[in-house]
Amino acid sequence: MIRRVDLGVCPGYDYGGEGPTAVALPGAMLCGMPALWFAFEPLLADGWRVILVWDEYFDSAQDHRTWAAERSAAAAAYAGGVDLLIGKSLGVYAVPDAVSPAVCLTPGLTDPELVRRLRGRRVPTLLVGGTADPMWDGEVARSLSDDVLELDGADHALARIDQAQQVADAVAAFSGRLRP
Repeated sequence: MIRRVDLGVCPGYDYGGEGPTAVALPGAMLCGMPALWFAFEPLLADGWRVILVWDEYFDSAQDHRTWAAERSAAAAAYAGGVDLLIGKSLGVYAVPDAVSPAVCLTPGLTDPELVRRLRGRRVPTLLVGGTADPMWDGEVARSLSDDVLELDGADHALARIDQAQQVADAVAAFSGRLRP
């Protein structure tokens, strides 16, 4: 059952489940859809609880790292803990501070500060991006993690339906290794 919830800093949706909890953070626009759906649908099918942050980044005067961190913290507080963090684009900026494993959809791997911070992570991280995304660097991705899905021709939206199953399969395999 899906419930709209108040996360304090923004609304969200709680896709109830009895298993572990994932928090899904959007990019700057469209609440990360449909790419976030491609990533968290296999979790729902496996019984996970998913808290979807439902917000857009409109105020470019606000620091984007703070924006992502505030939403991540609010969703984690609401959920009572996080077993997996999924970030799309701007949402990936919350990942370096997370202690949970993470899925990074279209991370800005051309941002040296983000790359430096991701390099410091000591928990499993799946990086997903496409060869047509100017913010993706496959070589950098492979230097950061053994878990990388590079999609030929995918752009920053990561919205191609013909690649949705590849994203879902990669997330399912990754999250399956996280379960006890």
